[in-house]
Amino acid sequence: MTTRVGGTAARTPFRGRAALVTGGGSGIGLAIGRGLARGGCRIALGGRRREVVEAAAADLRALGLRAVAVAGDVSRADGARRMVDEAARELGGLDALVNCAGVYRAGPLAAAGAPGDGGEPDPIDLVVDVDLKGVLFATRAAIPRLRGRPAGAAIVNVSSSVTLAPPANCSVYSAAKAGVDALTRSLALELAGDRIRVNAVLPGVVRTPIFETIMPPHEAVGFLDHFGRQVPLGRIGEPDDIARAVLFLCDPENDWITGALLAVDGGLSLGTP
Repeated sequence: MTTRVGGTAARTPFRGRAALVTGGGSGIGLAIGRGLARGGCRIALGGRRREVVEAAAADLRALGLRAVAVAGDVSRADGARRMVDEAARELGGLDALVNCAGVYRAGPLAAAGAPGDGGEPDPIDLVVDVDLKGVLFATRAAIPRLRGRPAGAAIVNVSSSVTLAPPANCSVYSAAKAGVDALTRSLALELAGDRIRVNAVLPGVVRTPIFETIMPPHEAVGFLDHFGRQVPLGRIGEPDDIARAVLFLCDPENDWITGALLAVDGGLSLGTP
C-alpha cells in the first residue's frame, strides 16, 4: 500500500496494523518504533520508566505519528503481561511484537559480582532476566493477542552478532543472546501453524545510549571509534540500520520468512579484513 507524500509515493506497509516495541524509549527501540509508525503502524513504546517512554511517544506524536507509551518491567512475568495487555488495549489489538529491551554487561565470568558487592544485582541475574527471560515473558503474554490476525503476525527479537563471533569477557551476555537465537528458531516452528512468523536481528556495535550506562561518556566515544575501525564496512552501526532490518521482517509482504537470524553488523562477525 502506498500514499502520496510531497508528490512522491511513500509505502505504508503497516497501515491498519499495531505493534509493541519493548525497550522503545531510546536507541534502537525508538528507531524501530519510529520506522514502523512512519509505515502506517499504530505503535506502543514499552519501557520500565514510564516518563521516558511517555516523552518518546510524545515526540513521535509531534511528527504526526500514532504512538502511545506503556510501562512495565519485562524481566518480571507480571510486568511483561501488564505491558502487553496495556498495549493491546490502547492500540485495539496487536499484530507485531518487537523484543528490543536489553542490558549489556561485560567482564570475566569469574570476576562477575554477586548481590551486595556494590549494590547492583548480580550481572548474571541482571542480563539473563532482561535479555532472555524478558523475551520469554513478553512473547508468552503476546502470543494469544497475535493469534488469528487477518494478515498473520510477526515477532522480531533483537539479539546480537556476538552469538556468531563471541568476544572474550562477554560470556553472560553472549549466553543470554544465544538463548534468544535458539528461542527464535524453536518458536518459528511452534507458531507457524498460527501464521505468526518469528525472526531475529543480530546487531553489531551500534551507537546508542547503552554504552554511557556502563562507562563514562568519553570512554564510550573511544570504545565506539575503536570498533568502527574494525568493522569491514568501515563504521559502527546507527539505530536506523537495525530498524530497517526489523521493518523488513515485520512487513506482511515478507510472509515466507520465519526462523531467520539476520546479522546486521557491517560484517564484523565475519572477521576483520
